[in-house]
Amino acid sequence: MKPKAIILMALLVALATLTSCANRPKPIPEVIVVAPGSEAGAIDFRRDIVPMLERRCVTCHHDNGALTDLSFQRRENLLEAETGRRPVLVPGDASHSTLFLVTVMPDYFIEAMPAGGHQLDKATTDKLFHWIEAGAPWPEGLVLQPDMES
Repeated sequence: MKPKAIILMALLVALATLTSCANRPKPIPEVIVVAPGSEAGAIDFRRDIVPMLERRCVTCHHDNGALTDLSFQRRENLLEAETGRRPVLVPGDASHSTLFLVTVMPDYFIEAMPAGGHQLDKATTDKLFHWIEAGAPWPEGLVLQPDMES
């Protein structure tokens, strides 16, 4: 099966899951993403991941965020937090990391992030995927700061 067909089929399954029962809490849909393997060694956390997290995630998801009690400022916050029954970050497993899954959902899903219909481009989601698959390395003690200028 071709990668585009796999992604389309996954989106249809996700849509069916979301609309199957109005009385149940809606789970985050399963999304299959085929990311190229050549980027894996080229990901630099400080260069490629920190600016994206600070600009697109930490602006809402920070320690003093009024809209959410989920902070992305520290790695341990992401490891301990869950959305529904799914961990926010599973190092080494992007397909089970909500942090990644919500960034590849089409904007029409309410769970899609960043909020407001500003989907990340494929190059950025590929970097996020490979960073998580590589174990989501994060320098000890590093605390991200919200980028309120974007």
